[in-house]
Amino acid sequence: MKTKKTLIRGLAIDVLVVETTQTDAADTLFYRAEIYVREKRSGTEKLVRRTRIPGTAKELAQVVQQRGVRALETFSRTA
Repeated sequence: MKTKKTLIRGLAIDVLVVETTQTDAADTLFYRAEIYVREKRSGTEKLVRRTRIPGTAKELAQVVQQRGVRALETFSRTA
């Protein structure tokens, strides 16, 4: 199993994307992504979204880098 963590830093909060994958020679067997929002002052983490659709976390990370925190609101409505 591979775990990849992506941290997107902001002014007041950080967005942490944790992707876990299990693959074999043929294909991906298991994929899970969790998106957390971490407050900088208190350090508390809140789970915002959990998904099993491959590539969704990478897409979210790109959108958050472009649009900021507002991307989390639109992402949770559409996904």
